Amino acid sequence: MGLGAGRVSQAVATHSHSHRRIGFTMPSPHRIRVLPELRAVQVAQDQAFVPAETWYFGTNYDLNGTTIPDSFIRVSRAQAVWRTLRTPASVLEVPEPLWIRFLPTNLMILAAWRLSGWMRLTNRRARTYAIENNDLVSVVFGASHPVAPVRWMISLLMGLCVRVFYERVVFGTPGAAEVYRKLPFFTGVESSVVLGLPAAARAGSSVSEVRPLSAAFVGHLDARKGIEHLIEAWSLVEQAEPEATLVIAGAGPLEHKVAAWSSDAGTTSRTFVGQVPYGDVPELLSAVSVVVVPSQRSGRWREQIGLPIEEGLALGRTVVTTSETGLAPWLAEHGHHVVDARSGPPELAAAIISALRAPLDPSGVIASLPKEHARVAADRWLHEG
Repeated sequence: MGLGAGRVSQAVATHSHSHRRIGFTMPSPHRIRVLPELRAVQVAQDQAFVPAETWYFGTNYDLNGTTIPDSFIRVSRAQAVWRTLRTPASVLEVPEPLWIRFLPTNLMILAAWRLSGWMRLTNRRARTYAIENNDLVSVVFGASHPVAPVRWMISLLMGLCVRVFYERVVFGTPGAAEVYRKLPFFTGVESSVVLGLPAAARAGSSVSEVRPLSAAFVGHLDARKGIEHLIEAWSLVEQAEPEATLVIAGAGPLEHKVAAWSSDAGTTSRTFVGQVPYGDVPELLSAVSVVVVPSQRSGRWREQIGLPIEEGLALGRTVVTTSETGLAPWLAEHGHHVVDARSGPPELAAAIISALRAPLDPSGVIASLPKEHARVAADRWLHEG
């Protein structure tokens, strides 16, 4: 929901919802990126990415206050296919194939890219950044359990899709690499793993005085982000540490429940601030010592990395999360608190209490991060060479 940590740029000004028209004339791009939904973090990161034209199909609520550059073009499915057929670009980056909801549109664009390459007597295949760490059957079928022949057929078709349409894949987590490398025929695709860590926030980003025994949750207020687990766990935290405080920022279907719980007259430890403007998230997180991201698997969805985790790490904060994120092994190895997602509120509460009482040294957290945001490094590997 906020700016990706390591903040390639804060980038934001008064936002105009009047996106560029498709007919706007620009020089022919050498590289194209395709996004199902444009988010503020993608606009900010673009300034550090290899120059490219970006096509997007929809917008996220967090774009308020963000200026969208002219290199971002909103398209329909038909417009995207038509542009793909006509473009002389040499590199096309599309969403990962296991983004199942976008797969039909993705396949149309990929087919157009291959066809236009053949017409130009070139073997054009696409590139992608992949962070899906849920297993293939769960991604496709959710909670259903198809028989073995169906599972085999889906795996075969997905493997063929990747082999035919993609030439280069960079994985943001080892978990994502494991999922894709199990696909048939994947060995013919060039791939690399760039662990999806942020760089340290810019100097001056963490200027607020850190409140002792303070925690924050930033994210969409729904079941899969674990907000209900946090509500139950926090009552136990309050019993163990009456001085502890929690700030919750976000919006979503559970917003009214969170607001009512936070305003309970019996406690002053809870604060609900609603949806936080894009540029204000770092200030909120820099004032607390612990960032809580209690994600829960839900149907086809599994936490891939977690933007609040990135933002917290970039500011040197201690992270409490579940085993769902693809960063879980790295976080546990570096002293953060990773709770089994199948455990209950007592285990989450214990992890929060431990983190509040003995947060990691912020300078140590910063020192554990790469010098460059991993997504920037991944983009360079995708688009150059």
